[in-house]
Amino acid sequence: MTRLLLIDDDRVLQRILQTRLSQQGLEVLLAASGDEGLAMARHHQPQIILCDWCMPGMDGLEVCRRLKSDADLAAIFFILLTSKGEVGDRVSGLDAGADDFLIKPVDPAELMARVRAAMRLFDSNQQLRALSLDLAKQKARLEEELSKAADYVRSILPAPLTGEVEIASLFLPSSQLGGDCFDFYWLDDDHLVMYILDVSGHGLASALPSISVHNLLRTKAPSRLSHPGADSPHRRQSDTFLEQPAVVMRVLNQLFQMDSQNGQYFTMWYGVFDRPNRRLNYASAGHPPALLRSLSRHGEGAIQELKAPGMPIGLFPEASYQSRECGIGADDELYLLTDGLFEIPLNDNRMWDYHQFLSLLNDQPFDPTADLNRLVTAIRMATGQKSFPDDASMIRLRFRASPSASGV
Repeated sequence: MTRLLLIDDDRVLQRILQTRLSQQGLEVLLAASGDEGLAMARHHQPQIILCDWCMPGMDGLEVCRRLKSDADLAAIFFILLTSKGEVGDRVSGLDAGADDFLIKPVDPAELMARVRAAMRLFDSNQQLRALSLDLAKQKARLEEELSKAADYVRSILPAPLTGEVEIASLFLPSSQLGGDCFDFYWLDDDHLVMYILDVSGHGLASALPSISVHNLLRTKAPSRLSHPGADSPHRRQSDTFLEQPAVVMRVLNQLFQMDSQNGQYFTMWYGVFDRPNRRLNYASAGHPPALLRSLSRHGEGAIQELKAPGMPIGLFPEASYQSRECGIGADDELYLLTDGLFEIPLNDNRMWDYHQFLSLLNDQPFDPTADLNRLVTAIRMATGQKSFPDDASMIRLRFRASPSASGV
């Protein structure tokens, strides 16, 4: 039964309206003042309030203001009873939060029409409120699932390495979990694998392919993947496969075509460091280049962009990839990163970009004790943003000046 609260200091009008409304099946509560009406509204939670504007003490406008400022009562449909017919008076009532008006003397037919309209609107608002609460619960569940997924991705990422090559990394998932993933590990005493990838889109649909690639390469990709005729994998063959960046890219492109991956594709940079020869062999699949930072004789930093031709993985079955090679000097630093670190919207609607990131990185001192958080702090200061809108990931490798077998 619909519950209506009538607030009016005119006892005669109260009884007349109570009788008419009760005849229409409404439960009618009566209050003779604004204070009493607010107390009854809090206690009984009516769907509709019919309140006289002009009352001694607290008038109808003040009752309306207090009701609408209370989160527990604001949804109640509020009708002002008034003898004021001026437009300015109605504006004042609407500004106070009134939902409708009735002009005295009250016409019974109009009264019931307004009450029926109020009941319909109240029911619709309640349905919308229930839907909103349900959506909020679903959003909370989704955010919890994305958080757990981010925790899982974080759990499979490699721990820092020390020794001849010191490696640090960071993984900063955004609120919309994306497809960033990376890995690095020694294949044997002489070869260090490193890669970073970024799957298109956001959410679990993007995270799953990156996890699949990670698990595939972590198992050292059995040789039958690169040699379909082979029946059983052998570790040395597998290692040889992983030592060839262009071959790795080609195999992954065969396995992860977007037609069979729900339309997902990914970019990737993959490199292998040859320790004895101090050479880096690498390939790219449409990914931002790795950045090799060297210290010149004059103590200034210089950055070399390690680019290689290649389309993102999954776009075209016939895509080709080429390896490139460069030398690694004493105390060089190598940065692998995703575009979430430099594609950052600024407050003036411009975008912070790759070239600005390069300039900032080149200005950083060569400090063996500095961690990656210092670079992240510098990015946030340069952009004025406290968080990254997209997943942001980075690997930094520092190559020691004096090679040794310790830590390999």
